[in-house]
Amino acid sequence: MTVNRLYIALLLSIGLSMNMPTVMAGHHVDQDKPKAPVIYSSNNVTSVDIKYFDHAVHLLLGKKINNKDSFWYQSSVDQGESWSTPVNITQGLAINARVVRGNDARLAVQGDHLVAVWGSRIENVNHNAGPMVVMASDDGGKSWETIDSPADWNGAHGFFAMDADENTISLTWLDSRTKKGKGATQGLRYSKSIDGGLSWSTNLTLDERSCACCWNTAKYHDGQFYVFYRDKDPSDMTLGKVDSEQGWQQLSTVGNFNWDFQGCPHIGGSIAFDDEMGLIHSTVGTGHTEHSGTYYLNSTDKGQSWTEPFRLGEDTAVHSDLAVSGEGEVLATWDNITATGFRIAYSQSIDQGKNWTKTVIASDEGIRATHPRVVAMTNKFLLLWTEGKAKEASTMRMMAIPFGQ
Repeated sequence: MTVNRLYIALLLSIGLSMNMPTVMAGHHVDQDKPKAPVIYSSNNVTSVDIKYFDHAVHLLLGKKINNKDSFWYQSSVDQGESWSTPVNITQGLAINARVVRGNDARLAVQGDHLVAVWGSRIENVNHNAGPMVVMASDDGGKSWETIDSPADWNGAHGFFAMDADENTISLTWLDSRTKKGKGATQGLRYSKSIDGGLSWSTNLTLDERSCACCWNTAKYHDGQFYVFYRDKDPSDMTLGKVDSEQGWQQLSTVGNFNWDFQGCPHIGGSIAFDDEMGLIHSTVGTGHTEHSGTYYLNSTDKGQSWTEPFRLGEDTAVHSDLAVSGEGEVLATWDNITATGFRIAYSQSIDQGKNWTKTVIASDEGIRATHPRVVAMTNKFLLLWTEGKAKEASTMRMMAIPFGQ
């Protein structure tokens, strides 16, 4: 991949316009079956988050309607076949949100306790970025109220990642309360709540020097809060964890590409835990000129070491996600730049990432379809993305994909 092609791919990734055969990395797309039908759509979407908890799907969408920002929550208890009536959680509030795909609002689910967080927009300040806004529900999403911020620094916050277990809701984000070193960096911060979001712990800095503008991923597993983020020097993805006593441990670099990039690539990654096989599955994106693309790796030792990277799709793949079922089926999804726009692709593995199906193209050609998300349900995956023009509200598309297909 040439430097010019890489540069174009990165610009487009941040919104500037311009049956089980093995697939080898970089193999030409060979789709031998029809794509699944779209089962649900929603218009005017600026932000997406989805969680699967206790056999229910929870969806948080940011929307811009009549040039006004709002956030909407709904759920499905039948594997995405039908959805509850959307609840405007910001009804009656005048909000100005700073959200785009890749810097989405985030949702945590803990029984009937739900917490949503996003960044505010303030005009005529650096990047128009303001403090986080946090709302919570204690009745399963029927009613919502604004709660105190987890942050104990009232500057700009962004790139949130949040999850919950039965005892704790934890949140990570980026802010610039301290500045360490050169280049486009922020610090990775952490706070937790043990009362459903009513109060939050003193902030902990997990890493004083991380990428300033790449989305983070965070998930609970066995009582520990795993955080996956883009580091600096080099700009590769790092996995760490916070234990129950708020002790932070940086575990490993996931994909040692040695990518030295001082700008803002706007590319994160994903992790998923396979309890049955004791694996952590991951996708990572890199813009290294010799390795550009999206890669799959897994770890058998709780994130201490990783398999060799396996490239998914083509070298212009950018944003990715993955999920694993209770039986060990893995679906990896990504977007990649084509001659006519971004498109959504996916592939599945039924043998813990050793072999992958042929790539399937999920979105239509000739449209900017980006930032896919996927969750594993009881017997199928739920894949969703947004499509439309760069830097404008988009349409969210969703499809159901049976395991092993």
